[in-house]
Amino acid sequence: MKRIRQISVFVENRPGRLLEVVDFLGKNNINIKALSLADSSDFGIVRLVVKGTDEAIKVLKENGFTVSETNIIACMIDDEPGALASILRTLADNQINIEYMYGFASPIEGKAVMVFKFSDLESAEKILEQNNIKTLTQEEIREI
Repeated sequence: MKRIRQISVFVENRPGRLLEVVDFLGKNNINIKALSLADSSDFGIVRLVVKGTDEAIKVLKENGFTVSETNIIACMIDDEPGALASILRTLADNQINIEYMYGFASPIEGKAVMVFKFSDLESAEKILEQNNIKTLTQEEIREI
């Protein structure tokens, strides 16, 4: 269905390491569409949706980064109070577990994009579709 390819980059938790990741991507003309950073005391995980996933993985691996790929779902939601709660309620009511999520602005007036990593991607896709929650394709994300 409408799954998005996300890359995760494991980085040491020290000044300048995130800069190195985005600098390598920028120097290779790879556009970052969304980014999330989670950290612990020793390392961080940079989650990225980029235009040019295969090239990004190649560039980062060639420069010594540990990189993995994950399928996620991106949803277009109304940018208004309660819109996210409504989606989360639908997911909770259907016993869909969210492992993590992050959002980013949409160029479409009144809309935002939420990225979800679900424990059960197939069940989540079905519930979103049944409830007319707009999911985005990889191509649609590239154009945002």
